[in-house]
Amino acid sequence: MSYRKLHPNLSDLRGDIDLTTGNLFWKIIVFALPIILASFIQLLYTSADLICVQYFGGGNYSMAAVGGNGSLINLVVNTFVGVSVGANVVAAIYKGAHDQESAERALSSSLIVAIGLGVVVAIIGYFGCETFLRWMNTPADVVALAATYLKIYFLGVPFLMFYNFGAAILRGCGDSKRPLFALIICGAINVGLNFLFILGFGMRGNGADVTAVAIATVISEFLECLFLIYFLTEKKDQFLKLQWKKFRYYKKEAWQVLRNGIPAGAEVLTFSITNVVIQGAANTFGSSTLAGSTASDNIEGYLYAVLEAFAVIICSVVAQNYGANKKENLKKAILYSLGIIAGFGIVLGVIAYLLRYQLIGIFVQPSASGDFDYAAAMEAGAGRLAVMGTFAFFCSMMDCFSGFLQGTKHPIAPTLVTLACALTFRLLYVFVFFAQFSWLHNIPALYAAYPLSWALSCLVYGLLLPHYYKKAAKDIDAKLALTASH
Repeated sequence: MSYRKLHPNLSDLRGDIDLTTGNLFWKIIVFALPIILASFIQLLYTSADLICVQYFGGGNYSMAAVGGNGSLINLVVNTFVGVSVGANVVAAIYKGAHDQESAERALSSSLIVAIGLGVVVAIIGYFGCETFLRWMNTPADVVALAATYLKIYFLGVPFLMFYNFGAAILRGCGDSKRPLFALIICGAINVGLNFLFILGFGMRGNGADVTAVAIATVISEFLECLFLIYFLTEKKDQFLKLQWKKFRYYKKEAWQVLRNGIPAGAEVLTFSITNVVIQGAANTFGSSTLAGSTASDNIEGYLYAVLEAFAVIICSVVAQNYGANKKENLKKAILYSLGIIAGFGIVLGVIAYLLRYQLIGIFVQPSASGDFDYAAAMEAGAGRLAVMGTFAFFCSMMDCFSGFLQGTKHPIAPTLVTLACALTFRLLYVFVFFAQFSWLHNIPALYAAYPLSWALSCLVYGLLLPHYYKKAAKDIDAKLALTASH
């Protein structure tokens, strides 16, 4: 028996899912699955980059150069990608209210904002990457390779921005399937190009392997952008459609997107600053430790791919129901999402802890180079994974609370919580505790700053949530009363 026969209220899964009616628990599961798959696919391609340079290119140093700059990319790129949350929220509210004209204006304005932000980020990243890497204490033996990778990577940022804003709007309207399709196709092309450039064209030594995977990444991002344009223009009967004759900047809708998106971007920026600080502290341990940490970071991503999907979609679920005046679904959405995250998180965390050495060993290999410390790399990677993987569910629960507040048009509160529980706490941890106590000078102790700040954030959100839920319920009651009076 097909899944659709068991749950006929999920509507046609080929299109948008209405998240305001029917069995909300199963709809959350179904809506999350394509996002989980999309995240897994992105991670598989990232893993493919690392494995290509590790086994067929320059080895551990190339891997450290490609994977060790993730916190810098998050700081420069994901801050602005975070603004796309505003597009998600606005599209979902208009979807719930069945306001197609306003939704299409928001789409047009969002894509123009995405292009503008992408160009700005590309310029900043291209010309500033070497300075940023020095600020992060990047080991001297990998800094040149890392700069090469970043300069090429930043050239593709406008395409990345366009895709993420467009995909956020599609998810806001209940469509998480077509963005997944684009990632599957373009990611496969990315992997194919990696092997073509490195094995077919012989781009291996002297940093050529790093250049190869960077070029492959930019090409795949460009293709994702083209797919998204096609998805937004192809269907005549879809709720949201990109119409070129109306493609312009609409001040009202753009302001609504930015009003919800800028605080989300500021929240990402706050996290990213602390990530760069912690990465900078980790870089002082040397390139061998950096290789192990890079391996752990990639493995952690698979855990977050499952858990963060439910944290991501709650924004769309809550915003649609807020726009549709379904206050009873707001409480269901947060409880279902938190329960799913906790259940999956505990199981996956235990698995990651028990298999930490075997998992790190996939990426870190013994080297003939006498200055590469294989044992130190393995211990650093396994130690970080033990800390970050075991308690990953706290991170996703924190983001789930944040998504609820953003979906009910309260984007400032998550930013303030982040400032207090992430920025302030982590900076104090690194510059006071880690710097002052020598027994903390190891990778597991350094990265303990993350789960501690996640747990603290969850505690604060737990205290704040009842207030904001009541406020959202009052807003809905007021809208219903106004509608009844007319």
